[in-house]
Amino acid sequence: MDALSEAILRLLRRQERIEKQLARVEAALNLQPIVPENAPPSAPEPLPMAPEPLPTPAPPPPPPRRLETNIGLTLVNRIGVVTLVLGIAFFFKWAVDNQWIGPAGRVILGLIAGLAAIGSADLLWRRGQRIFAQGVTAVGLGILYVAVYAASEYYQLIPQDLAFGCMVATTLLAVALALRYESTAMAVLGLVGGYLTPIILNTGQDRPWFLFSYVLLLNVGALLLARLRVWPPLEILGVLATTVIYGAWLAKEFRQESQAVATFFVLIYYALFSQALVQPLFLAAQILATFGISRMWPDSPSVYLSLTWALALCGLVVADLRRIRAAASVSFVAFWTFYGLWYSSLHSLPIAPLFVGTSSAFLLFLAWIPWRLIYGRETPRTEDLTILALNGAVYFTACYALLNAEYQSWMGMFAVAVAALHLVLAGWMWRSQRTEAMALSAGVAVAFLVLAAPIQFTGYRITMAWSLEFLALFWIALKTRNSKLAFGAMIVSVLVWVRLLTTDAWMFHGVQSYAPIWNARFLTFFIAAICSWLAAYWIKLNPSALVEYVAGHVILLWGLSMEALAWAARTSAPQNLLSVETVSISILFSIYAVVLVSAGVATRTAINRIAGLGLMGFVVVKLYLFDVWQVGRVYRISAFVALGALLLATSFLYSHFRTVIESWWKNDQTAS
Repeated sequence: MDALSEAILRLLRRQERIEKQLARVEAALNLQPIVPENAPPSAPEPLPMAPEPLPTPAPPPPPPRRLETNIGLTLVNRIGVVTLVLGIAFFFKWAVDNQWIGPAGRVILGLIAGLAAIGSADLLWRRGQRIFAQGVTAVGLGILYVAVYAASEYYQLIPQDLAFGCMVATTLLAVALALRYESTAMAVLGLVGGYLTPIILNTGQDRPWFLFSYVLLLNVGALLLARLRVWPPLEILGVLATTVIYGAWLAKEFRQESQAVATFFVLIYYALFSQALVQPLFLAAQILATFGISRMWPDSPSVYLSLTWALALCGLVVADLRRIRAAASVSFVAFWTFYGLWYSSLHSLPIAPLFVGTSSAFLLFLAWIPWRLIYGRETPRTEDLTILALNGAVYFTACYALLNAEYQSWMGMFAVAVAALHLVLAGWMWRSQRTEAMALSAGVAVAFLVLAAPIQFTGYRITMAWSLEFLALFWIALKTRNSKLAFGAMIVSVLVWVRLLTTDAWMFHGVQSYAPIWNARFLTFFIAAICSWLAAYWIKLNPSALVEYVAGHVILLWGLSMEALAWAARTSAPQNLLSVETVSISILFSIYAVVLVSAGVATRTAINRIAGLGLMGFVVVKLYLFDVWQVGRVYRISAFVALGALLLATSFLYSHFRTVIESWWKNDQTAS
């Protein structure tokens, strides 16, 4: 087997040498190699790998257009258009003056020139000169407008209805060319010509349905073009042109019999421009529509307020749907501003429709806040909080001017009703965890409650009302755990103290004009003291509680002191008045101090015991430093005896309850 293997190997090597020699011979003779039948196809030799193609570089961006090109290509083109159109107009005027060409020939030449310019511009546009072609097209359109105007106004060759139709056709042609050339300037030119058509061809006849329908069609076309090609200038042009045309008609042609058609188109235009891409245009439409309604219905409160309320509602709806910032504020300001101007021009004041209309507007803007913050789950913005803060104030001012003359006695209760609505809203906001809106609404309610007292009441009744108000505010602050509301209650409480000091303490001009104790002044001080104590009880462990509690005692002691001085003035001779007053005050303070100490012992309250001892010390200092030198002998003896007895009574209390009081202090220290 080994020998056979070696022999086969030698044969294979020999065959390989022969095949190589044969291949060299065939290569030298240029002969094709013979492929034997049934031979397996030889594997194709691998082709050399071609290098990967390099990425095609992106074409360089076109160089920025130079200032020179901008001026030479665009600005000069636009100026040239205007200049050439004016030149042609001057030529027509010159031809008229010199009678060179007949009227019909002039018009025909103008039409031919305009159409020729438009045709030439189309040819230039196809050859790539697009900006220049736009200018030539504008020249052609301008010539057509001039020719139609001349045929109607200068030469009276065609009736105005036909001229109007021709100008409408020219406007449609301009719009079509603008779409073809993708030219905003062309669309603006066509629409300008369209808006000028009813002004140029004015016959002097008032046809509002025809005029406003035509303007509406132009506005619809302008907004459609603006949406199709994103050309915002067309929307701006539509609003400006509509304002000018409608405003001119309203100033010159408006009559009472035209109220329906005028109102209809104002609302249609408003609805149309509420969909404008340029959002500030909606704000302008809100203001203009509200102003227009105020001019159209000067003596119809029900219609005016219904329409402006509907406009305000639409403004809020659009503000919510389109997320237009300031739309709600503009609706609010537009309604109340034009209402004030409209109200000042009224010749009669029908209270019922005015009150219903203003109340509906107030509730509408008040409902805007929970709608956005609760149902819309939006974050409160400065705009929303501003509306919440101003809405009630503006509404109350408007109703006060309307109702005060006939319902003055109810205006304080009306302020309370407005405050109650804001308190309801504050509770709603609190349950929805909208703390900013809740605090602001509660603050507005507090302001109206404070305002209600001087409006509804006079004299001491204001202080009583304020006392009850700050007590109620402290209770609400405790329930809602709102520190800002508690701060507002403290402010009202300070107002009570100031009014007691500056007004109520001096309400009587003579001691004979009021009864002892049972009089309005003491009742006012007593109610204020009770409210301060209740507020302190509800606040409990808080510096404000200490302030209110001490203030309650000061107020009550102050009221009792004035009663004691009044008793002295009624019962003593003039020469003994100072002695009686001094001793009365000392005895009153001493009795009050003993009552405080007794209350502190009975209720285990250290504040009462300490306050009683402090007041007793004040009386002692007063007695030794002042009373002993001012009063007569009998009154001095009476003062010392009374004070000594009260001091002994106080000492007896501490002696009898010493162990208990000390145990209380120990327990308090251990607890702390």
